[in-house]
Amino acid sequence: MTLGSPLTVKPAMTGGAKMSDELFRLLREFIYQQTGIYFQDNKKYLLEGRIGKRVQLLGLNTYEEYLQLLKYGTRRTEEMRHFYDAITINETFFFRNEPQFEAFEKTLVPSIMARRGSSTRQKLRVWSAASSSGEEAHTIAMIHLERLRIKYPGLELEVVGTDISNNVLETARKGVYRDYSVRNMPKQFLDKYFAVEDGRYLVRDDVKRLVRFENMNLYDQAGMRQMTNFDVIFCCNVLIYFDTQSKIQVVSNLYNALNRGGFLFIGYAESLHGISTAFKLENFPKTVAYKKE
Repeated sequence: MTLGSPLTVKPAMTGGAKMSDELFRLLREFIYQQTGIYFQDNKKYLLEGRIGKRVQLLGLNTYEEYLQLLKYGTRRTEEMRHFYDAITINETFFFRNEPQFEAFEKTLVPSIMARRGSSTRQKLRVWSAASSSGEEAHTIAMIHLERLRIKYPGLELEVVGTDISNNVLETARKGVYRDYSVRNMPKQFLDKYFAVEDGRYLVRDDVKRLVRFENMNLYDQAGMRQMTNFDVIFCCNVLIYFDTQSKIQVVSNLYNALNRGGFLFIGYAESLHGISTAFKLENFPKTVAYKKE
């Protein structure tokens, strides 16, 4: 197959083919330029395995051919979507990082509402960055339906879920999940906000109406400038894949996306130490958040 021709499946590189150190370096640089994600030297095997599946499927003979396709092929835009799916890890479930949701419901939202005053109608905008297959975004919507709207009858919630992978976004938009995703789900939520069909759990429409999903590369400056006026951002277990320079850029973009008095959640294994001094650290039971003063 010549680069730039329609993508077809044909026998080519075997599963045992190895990626050279030089090609690993070139692919790593390409990934970094596109996403800010940095693959350490000890992750060569991981990249080799994931990219190797695409190389075989496309009927290419070498990793070099695949890199050329990504850079110059006439259908590079289409292949980049598969490429992002291959290099990103999407592992999540409903009510993951529950202390964050507790702080969101019991402290952050009351703080934001109190600061705004007693206006009858209020809009709360929440961004689930790197939302994967949508469990986090749907969890936030369910918390609103179950608890927040009772306490704040005039509160209107808008949740935006974004991810670089179109594959997981398709799952998020469908709102159809398996046992793994709902394993931590409180029973009252499971009974009230899901329909069960053939072993699958289908998110009900009243939840889905509160959430919209969009493709977003957190390293894309132009795209990130469109993300504004959020009150709370959840960006968990993402920064661990960036080097320091990329973290600084992404966190700066997240800061700009927040309203004054807004909050940022990151993963438990992550920290803004040495990355940003623009936020004020706020402590909550079993978790922390970063506040934009």
